Amino acid sequence: MKVALSLGILFFVIGIVLTLFELFSPTFYFFPVGVAFMVSGLLYYFTGNFLLSLLLFFLVALFGYYISFRYLRRVKGLNEVVEELKSQEGVVVGKIDQFTYKVRFPLGAGGEEVWNAYSEGELSYGDKVKVVGIKGNKLLVKKVGNA
Repeated sequence: MKVALSLGILFFVIGIVLTLFELFSPTFYFFPVGVAFMVSGLLYYFTGNFLLSLLLFFLVALFGYYISFRYLRRVKGLNEVVEELKSQEGVVVGKIDQFTYKVRFPLGAGGEEVWNAYSEGELSYGDKVKVVGIKGNKLLVKKVGNA
């Protein structure tokens, strides 16, 4: 029984570590396995039945991945948002330094989003710009006209 206690606790702790690791990961790969470890660890702690907790581990992990790929993958990530912003036009709303500006992009349903943008040419407040690429964590923009 002592082995069941320590192995059940070990599984539960591994599950917590994997779940916490998911907070620092941009994926959804560790969360279902972490939850599966926690659930099977609790079952093994209370029953001592290794085969039942192994079966429950696989069922919970498979169900978690099914939910992840079926429903949660529809949420857009940063890459999808940036790809949508390419070739979009925005308006300069502020200057950060010599080559970095704050640019407002209109989004659907009356929304808007402000991004840091890099331009090799001089821009001023109200200039219309178009996204031509990405450089690090900034958008590369080129002036297309005045507001």
